[in-house]
Amino acid sequence: MKFLYLPIFYLISSFLTTSLIILINLSTNLVWLTSQGFDISIKMFFELLLRDISNGFLFLVIILITFFLGFLITAIVRYFFSIKRTLSYSISGLASIFVMLNLTTLVFDGAILIAGMRYFLGFLLFCISGLLGGYLYGLMLKKVFKNEN
Repeated sequence: MKFLYLPIFYLISSFLTTSLIILINLSTNLVWLTSQGFDISIKMFFELLLRDISNGFLFLVIILITFFLGFLITAIVRYFFSIKRTLSYSISGLASIFVMLNLTTLVFDGAILIAGMRYFLGFLLFCISGLLGGYLYGLMLKKVFKNEN
């Protein structure tokens, strides 16, 4: 019965990571626009944020696939090695997003499709978003599976 929580936790962590990455991407784009002399209002920020979230379905699907593979590999590794659940899934989330971002640039011949990751800080913040999503997933699993490692 406890295993019914797995897809719910998986979706929650994927939604969190997708939302954070969309927010970070929008923020880095707006910071760049502001540095180029554009005036950005609070109203414009929220309008753009809502538009990015509504158009973020494809990105959510990519995060779902990325986390599925990462969390599956982590579950297999945890079967053989005793690693704390929150630590292992945090590392998995970070590594999943790191690999996904690097693969997108490799597939498209070095073109960086996500504007927010053109600079190291944006890339780092995206990876931290994956870390937070993985940590949340591991934390929720830890609460459900209390007696297990």
